[in-house]
Amino acid sequence: MSGAFSPPKVGVKTLSDTPEKDEIVRSSIITGSLMVVFIVVGVLFWYWSTIDATTIVTTLNDINPFLAPIIEVFTMFGFFVFFVVTIANLRHYVTGVRAGWLEIIVSLILVTALTWVMFTPTAAAVTLVLSLGFVVYLYLLQE
Repeated sequence: MSGAFSPPKVGVKTLSDTPEKDEIVRSSIITGSLMVVFIVVGVLFWYWSTIDATTIVTTLNDINPFLAPIIEVFTMFGFFVFFVVTIANLRHYVTGVRAGWLEIIVSLILVTALTWVMFTPTAAAVTLVLSLGFVVYLYLLQE
């Protein structure tokens, strides 16, 4: 009888199971790589927006002046997501303890400040709002 109160089947992972070390390493490599891709794209957009030549940013601004800032915001939001996940994975791998809220809040402040410096205060505010949405999602995952 397989009901809601039956014991879990052998070999089936439950939510209380902790991932094995090789799963954490694999996940850290994937999220770390994606984090690097997002920050490289962000730095490229920052560089292209500072020079006075025809670049992808100027072309996007000619098409629609909102495209480049939207791409910049979502690039930094993607960096925040993968940055937080990478930090959580690495802390869990090194210490065996899951990351706390301090790491997440420090990451939020760091990415918002980085967005402010690289782009505009408006882009930083929008990135902060999106990142706070992700933090709320992480909070809701705990329960």
